[in-house]
Amino acid sequence: MTKIKEIIIIKIGTTTLTPTDSDKGINTSVIENLSDVISRLRKQGNKLILVTSGAVALGVKKLNLSKKPNTILGKQAAAAIGQALLMQTYEKYFSGLGIPIAQILLTREGFVQRETYINARETILELLDMDVLPIINENDAVASEEIRFGDNDMLSAMVSDLISADRLIILTDEEGLYDSNPKENKNAKLIQTIEKITPEIEKMASGTGSRFSSGGMASKIQAAKLATSVGIKTHIIHGKKVELIPELTDGKQIGTVFLAHSTKAEKRKSWITHSLVSSGKVIVDAGAKNAILNTGKSLLPAGIKKITGDFQRGSAIDVLNTDENQPFAKGITNYGSSELERIKGLKSNDIEKVLGYTYGETVIHRDDLVLLI
Repeated sequence: MTKIKEIIIIKIGTTTLTPTDSDKGINTSVIENLSDVISRLRKQGNKLILVTSGAVALGVKKLNLSKKPNTILGKQAAAAIGQALLMQTYEKYFSGLGIPIAQILLTREGFVQRETYINARETILELLDMDVLPIINENDAVASEEIRFGDNDMLSAMVSDLISADRLIILTDEEGLYDSNPKENKNAKLIQTIEKITPEIEKMASGTGSRFSSGGMASKIQAAKLATSVGIKTHIIHGKKVELIPELTDGKQIGTVFLAHSTKAEKRKSWITHSLVSSGKVIVDAGAKNAILNTGKSLLPAGIKKITGDFQRGSAIDVLNTDENQPFAKGITNYGSSELERIKGLKSNDIEKVLGYTYGETVIHRDDLVLLI
């Protein structure tokens, strides 16, 4: 099995996908170039996720409208029509390269509902394990105006955090972030590297997108702010330079790069340790404790002796040894307390036999496990 180099998320927006002459719908040459780049990155051992906009623009074209509808229902109808056409276009180009694709439609509500959040994460990771390209868009057909992501910039950052990506690449119609508006000031200078997004940096980004998009540089800066805060390096580059992305991953300076504040692992471990309140406990045997502390292993059901508390899948729980009062580890469980009562002490390959389903062979994966001593 090829070792994964990076998990990379590429976000492409409506202004990049839609040509100047909006009557043409989606610029298929952009999708063709992007599919070629994604194919190259995958062959290098990277895992890719594509976050896309463009459904509304395609729906508008299909309905022969002169502009995006003003009403929520009108926008939702255009999105519902355009989403099918958008995926047909992606299928055409990616299938030609032998890349299977999968559609995932998300709403902001899904990121605050624990079960939906976990299911989205696990589904995306499973698709990556199956070597499928997830193509993610906001579910515009059902999302209300008040809780929409916008032009999917923030969606791409939240998905990056959701699956702990290594790199987020946002394509736009500018070379990157300038110290002033390049459309108004011909002497505007491109800022190549940003170590920290300050209020001054945020003020440099102004304006919104085109008549078919709702984003702009400001929304991209906010997306970069979120992504870098959870350890994800973020790039803003011109959509017409997608062929340079493989060079970008090799360290070449293209567009504007926003440096991560900490590593992904550090941020996630800190979040588990300090932000999550434990909902229960599992008591494990000495062998499981030794495996976790000394060899960095995950917690398996075979090592669990007892469960206390009533908790659901995705909850934080403490891990203790049989003769201890204080936990030596804490993590996010893949199984609820009622499920653990049925599979405790069993081998991982017996989980599905007992439950009739499985969320994986681990109770707490090592990536979601923090040592407290």
